[in-house]
Amino acid sequence: MATATKKETPMGEVGENLFNYAIERDDLKPIVQHLPSASKIDPVTMEYEIQILRIVSVGWGIVYFTARSEMKEALAQTYWNIVQQFSVNISAMSSASAGKDIDYFNILKDRLDVYVNALNVFSDVQDPGPVIGHTYAKLCGDEEDMYVMIAGKRVFHLALAGVKGYLESIEIG
Repeated sequence: MATATKKETPMGEVGENLFNYAIERDDLKPIVQHLPSASKIDPVTMEYEIQILRIVSVGWGIVYFTARSEMKEALAQTYWNIVQQFSVNISAMSSASAGKDIDYFNILKDRLDVYVNALNVFSDVQDPGPVIGHTYAKLCGDEEDMYVMIAGKRVFHLALAGVKGYLESIEIG
């Protein structure tokens, strides 16, 4: 019986790959493009929030799916350091165009807190996806919009599945 060998991948490269997955937009665009015309949600807000949700979800996935505890903390720190560096660039560009200071990393931390608080309120659920979806819809401007709730849940689940699949395919070196 043949055994699959996992590619040994340096920690920094794993962090970069996960970060690149988190900011990939091609699979998110159709979700925003199919927002029903009757929706009260602003598509720009939806796209902005969906990217934040993906970045946060990948961070959660790292903690949840990294098998060895000593690797978990190191990989999470590597990932969030890359996100912070990226945030500095986004903040500078956004601040220049908006004419006021914008701290994108702080926005990410605030959104993470919002999602964690929502999960704490509903700590007895087996699947956090619906809680995340509802919270995402609320952040987008209409907590009753079923399409947006499902979109948030889907992005959360797909991000976690992507992280899990990737981490299972490699050996962190």
